[in-house]
Amino acid sequence: MTTKTIKKIEYYDLREEVERGKILELIGRQEEVHRISRVTNRSLRNNIMIIGPRGIGKTTLFYGWVKNAIQNKKNENTQYIQFDTEHLYDLENNEDQRITITKILERIPHSVIFIDNFGKAVYKNNYLIQNIERVYNNLLKNQNPSIVLCLESREYSWLEKEYPAFVELFETIQLKNQTKDDYVKILRNTLPKINQKHRVIIPTISLEDIVSYTERFPNLGQLPQSAISLLDESIALASANGKKALFEETISEVISSKTGIPINQLNADEIEILKNLEEVLNKKIINQESSIQLISKTLQRAKLGLRNPNKPLGSFLMMGPSGVGKTETAKLIAEYMFGKSESFIRFDMSEFGQEHTVQRLIGAPAGYSGYESGGALTNALKKEPHCLILLDEIEKAHPKVFDIFLQLLDDGRITSGQNETVDAKNCIVMATSNAGVKEILKEFFENEGKIPEDFVKERIIPALEKSFRLEFINRFDNLLVFNPLTQESLLQIAKLEIEKIEKRLIKHKVKFDIDTNTLEEKIKGLADPRFGARPVKRFIEETCESLMVQSLLNEKK
Repeated sequence: MTTKTIKKIEYYDLREEVERGKILELIGRQEEVHRISRVTNRSLRNNIMIIGPRGIGKTTLFYGWVKNAIQNKKNENTQYIQFDTEHLYDLENNEDQRITITKILERIPHSVIFIDNFGKAVYKNNYLIQNIERVYNNLLKNQNPSIVLCLESREYSWLEKEYPAFVELFETIQLKNQTKDDYVKILRNTLPKINQKHRVIIPTISLEDIVSYTERFPNLGQLPQSAISLLDESIALASANGKKALFEETISEVISSKTGIPINQLNADEIEILKNLEEVLNKKIINQESSIQLISKTLQRAKLGLRNPNKPLGSFLMMGPSGVGKTETAKLIAEYMFGKSESFIRFDMSEFGQEHTVQRLIGAPAGYSGYESGGALTNALKKEPHCLILLDEIEKAHPKVFDIFLQLLDDGRITSGQNETVDAKNCIVMATSNAGVKEILKEFFENEGKIPEDFVKERIIPALEKSFRLEFINRFDNLLVFNPLTQESLLQIAKLEIEKIEKRLIKHKVKFDIDTNTLEEKIKGLADPRFGARPVKRFIEETCESLMVQSLLNEKK
């Protein structure tokens, strides 16, 4: 854009930019466009704050509204002026500059003044915002000019708390995500600019793939900016590889480098993953077929779009003795469904036993210590929205913590301390609890390893009610009882552990030859329903590692 100057204050004449064809067409956002027109034409409180995350299109919305107004010859005498935030910093220590700007603004008739990145400039700068109030307050209370500012949600929350009188002078427009069709049109609209250098052929299906990937992985950034950046980088890579057209294989390569997910996992057939989920889990989790079936069917329904889309993919409360496979099940699901170990996020809920620790999960409110750092749960969801969250020993958390998860389990979202809405629709929530363990052990052994169908309703829910409110228990899709482990199950687990160790030592070409009868006898002495497979796993590790150490030492002689 070309800058102009009024008494050393630089500005952009947006009417001139429109006439020179420098502003792109606005895609969608018609409701927001009409809202800006209504507010700026009012006699009172005709100022606007456009609020939304970085990259959602706040600036683009305002430019599009200006272009629409000029092309439709609305308010032909109105000036559309953009000031850089630099003039705000000049207000901080320069009284003459404050007087100059005040006079300039008062003399500009019939104008709409736009200040981009206003929130970034003033955020936590009390002295600066106080000077801005002094300069702008009189203008804001008059009919002319209208002033439009852009802020992110956390910046608006801080400003609303610290300077409510200033915020009261504005109407707010909160931007939400647009449709997939809109995003594809936006990419097509920006293509001439970003493809000018490389001139790679871009089929529409590739634009659709880019939008799908950025919706699938929100940690790539906010749409539509994230999709534009991905398109730009994908075009550059296609050109560098000598390809004349952009197809999914190149886009996948860029996505893989950004997310750390292997390309073969990105391109995996999700239907096949869902088909095989139960079989894969049952091969590695022993004697928990009933719970695994419930998990698999719930996730299959979610992924096929048959469940409520405004909830997490699945939520499960897992009960049973220690060491029977609850945490292992969660780890396997995370890796199998999402393709990487970072998608497994565990919270030890005993660390959240005090009321004030709630803030550690969602972040402190504006104005409080630690506000900037955010919360452990909300940060994790923003970084890895496609993830499995394990809430270990959830009964040890403070009851106030349960209120946070009521919103997450019910609405598929959570509100951070910074007043940002964090999406949780693409995550799986699993919680473990020791509630009801005595009842499970007693029932299992009295009924020869069988848990009756009405056991959860008659025995487990009353046990859970001692630790949780019934409304919280009912938010979970399934209450899962993990069976205690029999000696036969422990023998199977021991053999699986041996296979795992052999895989770890594959470079040494190691194969362990352990007599099954001897192994079975040893397991009999280790079997304890209270501890599950843990003693057996420790025995296998110690035995195999000791054998390996002796073998390696003998090789060195």
